Amino acid sequence: MTRRFHHRRGFPLNRSRSWRALFLGLVLAVVGANYLAQIPYYLRVYYFPRHAPPSPTGVALLGLTLVWFLAGFVGLARGQRVGFWLLLTYLVAVVAFYLGNLINQVAHGYAPFFHLQTHDPVLFMVFGIGYLNLVAGSSFLVGMVWYHRAPLNATVPVRASGAGANARAAAGRPEHRP
Repeated sequence: MTRRFHHRRGFPLNRSRSWRALFLGLVLAVVGANYLAQIPYYLRVYYFPRHAPPSPTGVALLGLTLVWFLAGFVGLARGQRVGFWLLLTYLVAVVAFYLGNLINQVAHGYAPFFHLQTHDPVLFMVFGIGYLNLVAGSSFLVGMVWYHRAPLNATVPVRASGAGANARAAAGRPEHRP
């Protein structure tokens, strides 16, 4: 049985279906663009100049992170607690990756976002999408953490409806929906 939970009032996942759809759509668009951008990046940097096949380790890691993201995204879209935590940890990893790269390039004397100075349109697009994942991923993280209120072990109902649900809520017993 999967238990659903909600966030504080005002968070897009609890306001209305249109806000929920917008939030989930933005997450999917930003992260999906990042995965799709890896294809022209690989072709431009590795395949066309050297005809190098993709690294099995790299493909496996990319595939695992895609499964991680999709499990969290679908779970969150269904209102599942595990989906929230999977997507949250995925976003932490993505933001940490891009922030670590940004800090490393600055520590080695390069300007922040120096990759965007390239004249190659493919690389400009790929690096721009990467930086977008840093900024948007950070925003998604802040929103998810800021508005999340359910403790790790608590069960919070999606919504109470009807007289029976109101009586259970008044008695402190949450309504469980399968």
